[in-house]
Amino acid sequence: MKKMIKTQMVFEKKLNTRRYLNGQLEVFVQENDGEPIAELSIMKDSVELALNEFILKDYSENAYLVQECYESNLFIPTNRFVLIGSHLCPICQISSEV
Repeated sequence: MKKMIKTQMVFEKKLNTRRYLNGQLEVFVQENDGEPIAELSIMKDSVELALNEFILKDYSENAYLVQECYESNLFIPTNRFVLIGSHLCPICQISSEV
């Protein structure tokens, strides 16, 4: 019988923001040493967003990391969504506690 061993890696992560060329908020995660881990936002020119809002890429390789951000109360959902390709992406704000 094969045994499954679950391993866990711990990363020190920093949530960072900057602006896309169209002025929308870009949200990304880096390790403390500056190494990029993931971009958590999507730019979409046709979507009107407040300065503190961003389109969250919550699918594919970001699913686990986004869930971690929700559980840590880092993101506040606005209950608005935008269709990107075939995926309905939530529009969020970053918590003021960050």
